[in-house]
Amino acid sequence: MRRPLALAVLPLLLLAPGAAEARLPPLAGQPPVANPPYRESWRYTCDVEQQLAGGTITLTRLFTEDGKFDGGDFMRWTAAGYDPQKTQRPLELELSYIWEPARQPAVDDRAIDVKLRVGIDAALPDVALLRIQRPFPVQPHGIIGSTALSTQIFPYGAHDPTNGRGELPLGDLLAYATGYDALGWTLIRPSDRLGGDQELARGTLDIAALRQAVAALSALRTALAAKTPDPIARCDRVLWPDTLRY
Repeated sequence: MRRPLALAVLPLLLLAPGAAEARLPPLAGQPPVANPPYRESWRYTCDVEQQLAGGTITLTRLFTEDGKFDGGDFMRWTAAGYDPQKTQRPLELELSYIWEPARQPAVDDRAIDVKLRVGIDAALPDVALLRIQRPFPVQPHGIIGSTALSTQIFPYGAHDPTNGRGELPLGDLLAYATGYDALGWTLIRPSDRLGGDQELARGTLDIAALRQAVAALSALRTALAAKTPDPIARCDRVLWPDTLRY
């Protein structure tokens, strides 16, 4: 069953090239830059989707109205239970990547972005740490030192201090998780001169689901390539913004 087109297209707006430039503030002392007028034009979006045990993965390629390649490929994976209207708390994961099919025939796992969205009841610090760690102590010989994989989490701002975001290369996470199908994570307020680290939230990452998403990429790329030689006949025609805003 096809998803509603609006739900398929909206997440891709967050990945499209040029978005970062559209939201950059003016430099200090410079007058504000006026937003360009909002315009849309027709595009064709070709997509393939697969429901996996741990989530849903979608690949999309964008074409101009006359059928010429325009952008992509866009890859997106969301975990089972994902709701676009409500972020899962305390941690929600998403995988995303954009690559050019002609120039990048293979995708490096480390180039796939793990987007981390956190939400807790208390205000986040200016910088929190999300620490991922293998089981401890290491068996069977008792206490053996264990490493951890950490990344920074930043609150969205003063208007939304209880929610934040971070990111991590998928390849780094999968390499660290070798031999495990799940790993525990802890959200931490880092220590200062007055005390130790403070735990804010904890949970478990489904590493097996992330590996499953990577394993599905090859077959999905083949299916998308078979669909895109005739995008006008086989893909969806949609209005697409010429300039993206946030």
